[in-house]
Amino acid sequence: MLSFSPATLAAVAAITMIVAAALLLWEHNRRRRMEARLGTARRQPSHPAVEPRQQSLVLVGRDRTSTLQKLTALIALDPARPEQHPAPWPVVLGLAAVVGLGAALLAAAMMGTALTVPAGVAATMLVARLAFTFGRTSYREKLLTQLPDAMSMIVRSLKAGIPVNEAIRAIARESPEPTRREFGQVAAEQAIGVALETSLLNLHKRTGLREYGFFAVTITLQQQTGGSLTETLENLADVVRKRVQTAARGRALAGQARASAMILTAIPFVALAALAVLNPDYLRFYVENEKGPTVAAIAFTLLGLGILTMRMMIRRSLAVT
Repeated sequence: MLSFSPATLAAVAAITMIVAAALLLWEHNRRRRMEARLGTARRQPSHPAVEPRQQSLVLVGRDRTSTLQKLTALIALDPARPEQHPAPWPVVLGLAAVVGLGAALLAAAMMGTALTVPAGVAATMLVARLAFTFGRTSYREKLLTQLPDAMSMIVRSLKAGIPVNEAIRAIARESPEPTRREFGQVAAEQAIGVALETSLLNLHKRTGLREYGFFAVTITLQQQTGGSLTETLENLADVVRKRVQTAARGRALAGQARASAMILTAIPFVALAALAVLNPDYLRFYVENEKGPTVAAIAFTLLGLGILTMRMMIRRSLAVT
């Protein structure tokens, strides 16, 4: 029976993650090239004969991302939206691979070589998902905070007699990031002939904010049925502003839950240090007995899962989407 050292298995896990990152980078570049070609095609006059080719492009797009799309969704990675990441995604994946390598070596030392690769891969994917989820949540929170001011700018522009399209261009010029980037893309889509309601629905799909969906539906209904768009947007801006204030109040109240989570996390380590000082023989089992490292690894794994669960519950209760 073949046997491999922990370092060899850890190196295999690291090489696997590096190859996966290289594949993701290649897929990202390929998607960028495809989007550039589609953008060039949109700028050209449309003819009926081009419709079958556009349909074939959609079918190819569905097939080529089927496998990698599941992988990127598993770790909450969107290469087409680098602004949502806390750092360039190859850097995040590299740091996650380093953490996975450490987890693989730790698993090999405590539980043998059988769980080295699974532990390394699981730790890498978990760290990557936490990092990308944190970046996406922070990005959406910034958008939600800036949305009432953007709507107020549109209302002031409409009262001054400026059309909606020009008001959106003003937001793309004068708003802070990341609202400027998102509305800049809306203005760019309008420049190539995309309908306003379609551009706003694309904005909602990109960001995932319900408030942008309300905004898109409001503009669409006003264009189809008429009515006072200024009053409707004022009411919507007031509702969003109250929601932002409620979210801020919720974060303040969640400070007590965070403090409780930190105390519950620190208690096992404080108890471990106290036992090491008061009764060292009690901890000798985890060092001398052959099953001691396994029991310790299981205990720390359960502790880590408990910390992640508490963090997930707190963030889920304060999520903007």
